[in-house]
Amino acid sequence: MNWKDLFSLILACTLLCGIALPGAAAEDSLFTEEMVQRSLLSVGNTARIHAAMEKARQGQDVTLVYLGGSITEGASASPQKTHCYAALSAKAFAEKFAADPEKVHYVNAGISGTPSRLGITRLEQDVLSKSPDVVFIEFAVNDANDKQSQMVYESLVRRLLQSETQPAVVLIFTLLNSGYSCQPHMSQIGAYYDLGMISVKNALQPEFTAGRMQFSDYSKDYAHPTTEGHAFIADMVAYYFDQAAASPAAPYTMPETPVIGNFCENLTNIRPGDPIIKTEGSFPQAVVACYSYLKGWKHTMFTKADPMVLEIQGGPMFIVFKQENNAKCGNMEIWVDGVLKKTLSGNSSSAWGNPVTEIIGIGDVTKTHTVELRMAEGDQMKDFSILDLAYVVH
Repeated sequence: MNWKDLFSLILACTLLCGIALPGAAAEDSLFTEEMVQRSLLSVGNTARIHAAMEKARQGQDVTLVYLGGSITEGASASPQKTHCYAALSAKAFAEKFAADPEKVHYVNAGISGTPSRLGITRLEQDVLSKSPDVVFIEFAVNDANDKQSQMVYESLVRRLLQSETQPAVVLIFTLLNSGYSCQPHMSQIGAYYDLGMISVKNALQPEFTAGRMQFSDYSKDYAHPTTEGHAFIADMVAYYFDQAAASPAAPYTMPETPVIGNFCENLTNIRPGDPIIKTEGSFPQAVVACYSYLKGWKHTMFTKADPMVLEIQGGPMFIVFKQENNAKCGNMEIWVDGVLKKTLSGNSSSAWGNPVTEIIGIGDVTKTHTVELRMAEGDQMKDFSILDLAYVVH
């Protein structure tokens, strides 16, 4: 008997005997069922999640994608791959609804440090290419509160809702030990689009305020839940599944206009060979090995010093690059129509080989602009890795 058969047998026995499967919200845990219930801000319109549940019941393939930062990636869970909240909640979905659990596919698209501006550039490769039925978004502690960040987040939500597979979109709001969370504007967006919303902050903050818990009971650092904390978030998601399943489904109509802004809803990735790229110059296609980014464009000391040249009508432009704590990595300049717009640093003392996204305004969107990416003076013998390029189509 393999482990999957053994697990199915244990699950069947526990259900027949009326025994609850262990979770974070157990009698001997600080995480209670009341806290789990408090986490549910809204089930939202349930038409799309019902469709995913029905596909699972019929034994069809169903894909759940989790897009977020290090918490979604599974930081501080042990073992990370199997005990992060994303893996645990996907497993709960399969147990609750799937006639064939093997047909429930789970994709963890969490990358440490990811804010919405990076998340939206990753949609095509890491989310939409998986043909998702359900997408969870977790950026509440990685995003900023400025207007541009709010509009990028709404653009991301709108892009997902209008994508080909029409996935259910569920928002998850986490928090830092300082209490910081982008829940206020994100929940405003979620309410406007009638989405499912789950709040770790709402579950925990009353406990902290009353002195019944400390942040260290949830996380041993400033943000990342412990293994039990991950199980707690998975319990919240499982509770959302139960409540959504019990809520009647009505047809979903997406609002035509944004509530905050959607300037990058039509963001389009630039791929190798795209005619927009007039020359790669000293940034030939190469292996870049940065999380889900396997190939990109890389300048090294062995390549010439010519700029990469693009011709773009539209904008703004998103540039994703790899940042390392390494003096061998240099600075790259972005020039638009002969004017220096920005200098990007490939070397930072706070970096860990992570992707960073910059948004560059390139001018009148009705005109074609020449964009040059070139190594800064004195850094022609250093490295710089471009992971992705994208621009807003108008």
